[in-house]
Amino acid sequence: MGGRFLVLLIKLTGAVMILVSGSFIGWIIGSSYQKRVKELEELEMGINIFNTEISYKQSFMAEALMGTAATFKSPLANLFRETAYELEKGNNKVFYEIWHERLLINYRNNSLLEEDIEILDSWGRQLGSSSLDNQNNINQLILKRLRQQKIQAEKEAAKKVKLVRYAGVLISLMIIILFY
Repeated sequence: MGGRFLVLLIKLTGAVMILVSGSFIGWIIGSSYQKRVKELEELEMGINIFNTEISYKQSFMAEALMGTAATFKSPLANLFRETAYELEKGNNKVFYEIWHERLLINYRNNSLLEEDIEILDSWGRQLGSSSLDNQNNINQLILKRLRQQKIQAEKEAAKKVKLVRYAGVLISLMIIILFY
C-alpha cells in the first residue's frame, strides 16, 4: 500500500513539474512579444528626447546621446551610451561607423527584430551626414517609422501572446498524458 502511494506521489509531482515548466516556457516566450512593444515605445521616447537635446538645447551629439541613454530602462541604453563614449574618444570614425558598430554589438541584447534594427541603422546613416536643420526632419521620419513598427508589434503581440501561453500549457498536458 505504501509503495503504490509513493509511486503515485512521484508521478503526481512529475506531472506538476512538467505542467509548471511548460506554462513557464509559454509565459517567457509570450513576454518577448510584449518586450518588443515596450522597447519600441522607449525608442520613440528616446528619439524625442534626442531631438529636443539637438534642436533646442543645441547639445553636441555625444552629450545628446548620453542624455537619451539616461531615459532608457532597457538594454537600448547601452547602445546610446556606448556610441556616445566612442564619439567622445574620437577614434577618427564618423558617427555612422560608430553607430553601426554599436548597433551590431547590442543587437542581441534586446527584443527588436531585424527590420527595427535596419530602421535604426538607416537613422544613424542619415543623422551622421546631415545638418542640424535636417536632423529634426530625420528624427520625425524615424519616429513615424517606429510608430508603424510599434502598431505592427502590438497587433502581433495581441495575437501571439495568448496563443503561446496556452500552447505551453497544452503541450505540457499532452506530455503528461503521453508519459502517464
